[in-house]
Amino acid sequence: MKNTRYQADVLEHFIPISIERLTADLSKSSLLTSDDQSLFKQFCARYSSLLHAQSHTQMQRLKLLYQPFNPDKEALIIKKDETNEQLSNLKTELYSILDDANYEKISEDDLNKALNKISPYGVKVSVDFSDFSDVALFYRGSAVRTEFHRDWKRLQFKKREIDILIYRRLFVLLQPRNRQEWINHLASTKKISLKKAKKEVDSSMKSIGVNGDGDIIYMKLFKDIPRADLEMLFPNTRIQIRLFDKIKLSLMGGGGTVGGVMATITKLSASIDPLSAVLAVGGLLAVIWRQIAKIFSQRAKYSAILTKNLYFYSLDNNMGALTYLANIAEYEECKEAILAYFFLLTGGKSTRTELDKCIENYINQQYSIPMDFEIKDGLEKLQKANLLTHSGEKISVLPLNEANAALTQQWNSIIQQGY
Repeated sequence: MKNTRYQADVLEHFIPISIERLTADLSKSSLLTSDDQSLFKQFCARYSSLLHAQSHTQMQRLKLLYQPFNPDKEALIIKKDETNEQLSNLKTELYSILDDANYEKISEDDLNKALNKISPYGVKVSVDFSDFSDVALFYRGSAVRTEFHRDWKRLQFKKREIDILIYRRLFVLLQPRNRQEWINHLASTKKISLKKAKKEVDSSMKSIGVNGDGDIIYMKLFKDIPRADLEMLFPNTRIQIRLFDKIKLSLMGGGGTVGGVMATITKLSASIDPLSAVLAVGGLLAVIWRQIAKIFSQRAKYSAILTKNLYFYSLDNNMGALTYLANIAEYEECKEAILAYFFLLTGGKSTRTELDKCIENYINQQYSIPMDFEIKDGLEKLQKANLLTHSGEKISVLPLNEANAALTQQWNSIIQQGY
């Protein structure tokens, strides 16, 4: 039994309401006259189309920047001489889109805390970050999931309810070291020969799916990831047996092995023919192999848990993840701008603080969702669309007729430019 809920004491920027639901609810508001309701629907449709055209242009530019570093590319691409500059531009635009999509970066301290925890599924893994030249994790939505587990450390045989902190959405960027950089790094840090370093690097590159000597970047999107399970998202994880399991295997395996040795000694001392001796030794080897096999079986069990969890957690990869993020960023920006316009339209002139509070109260009352509305982004979008007017600290918006005319003019300009 699982129950996931957002943390009540953590206010998110993300608006967990579809753009269609939000615009439909605002259009039916009693704050608008029947004529204005129709005009507001037109405004929402026109603004969404205009923002989509602008986002499309940004998305195409981002895809072009990512092409040389995409591990899944299968077509010839335009060669770029300034790879480092293109890589820097890619990350700058990517992090901007993540911010627009209301993702927050996981700090180094939070990442280290998560990596030092043992998974609630009993899986302990480690990650060698020296394999990568860059690692970045971003999340959206901090939540709690209630599950039932036995706590063997406290000798609690009955399952008890525990709360597991999770990330509702998680983006992972991994940039493995390129081959030559990796070889030089290993040779200098481990004080080994270049030949041995090359062998280790080729083995590591094969294990994480890297081919060739160029720079590549993996982009991964996941959902509902327990914070204690961040290690399993990396391709170079090493599964470790927990101390509890080591003790259990030692007691069970050790007891079985000792018993097998004693039985073999007894049989050898009593045997009078070579065949009986061979059979006794063979029986001992079988007992030892059975205990070793239990350890491999335990590791296979852990691997199966990781594979099963990742199957259900994975959302998208690489270019698909990039497109997913761009779409989410567009929807978030659109919702923020429409909310800001609606409450300035119906409430008249207002300060940024008053408008921010008004929108947060509406979302909480209408949808029972407490949040921290990103007022800065909403107003910037309205300003960019020339829909905002200023009077000292007070701000207001163009009336619906004028706003719709302004949006139509901007749309026609985009069409003429060849969108």
